[in-house]
Amino acid sequence: MSVNMPKHLFEKKLSKTDIENRMSVPMKSLDAFRIPKGEHSKDFGVTDIHGKRWRFRYSTRKSDRHPKPVLSSGWIEFAKKRGLKVGDEVTFSVVGMKGAEDLELGIQARKKIKLFGEVFWSNPL
Repeated sequence: MSVNMPKHLFEKKLSKTDIENRMSVPMKSLDAFRIPKGEHSKDFGVTDIHGKRWRFRYSTRKSDRHPKPVLSSGWIEFAKKRGLKVGDEVTFSVVGMKGAEDLELGIQARKKIKLFGEVFWSNPL
């Protein structure tokens, strides 16, 4: 698979749980993270728009028909460093391939700003 332009993987409006504990991830992205068979988690790297690398852990429930994927380790640090709050958004994109099996991912965050009753979005963080 060759990826020339970033391909949108998912976008998420952040909840209180996403900011304080772990970020739930849409089920439709499960295949992109390619957790090895028999495992329930995988550490992976993402690159933000400033070129900084971050390490997150993607995990699913160990034994359940509904895997309910989440980002845990590393995610809260990213959210805090970016000053993310409930209602802000993050976008994950596929920016390339790393080896034959792993996707290279990018992340962007935008802050929701209310001003005089209007909603505006910050430039990507």
